[in-house]
Amino acid sequence: MPLYFVEHKHTAETCPTKQPEMMKMLGQHVTQENASKFDIRIQSDIVYPGEHRMNLVLVAPSEAKVKEYVAPFGMVGSVEVKEVSTCEEVVATAKC
Repeated sequence: MPLYFVEHKHTAETCPTKQPEMMKMLGQHVTQENASKFDIRIQSDIVYPGEHRMNLVLVAPSEAKVKEYVAPFGMVGSVEVKEVSTCEEVVATAKC
């Protein structure tokens, strides 16, 4: 299955940490148990403390599934989804 990189950004004003219910919902959303409902495997989730930015690396059947899964983050900021490759895949295929 393809690999996807997700970048979410929000402002200090829209930060979910200021909204306890939103924080709880998003925290429960980014779990492997929940991602599995979308046929997605979470490879990594990263938060940049103080920068209002988060990244996810996901294995998923399609970009559409990823966009569906990360849609809740659009309520508080931007969400960008890109299909990516590993360095190992680039070396093996000689396609960058």
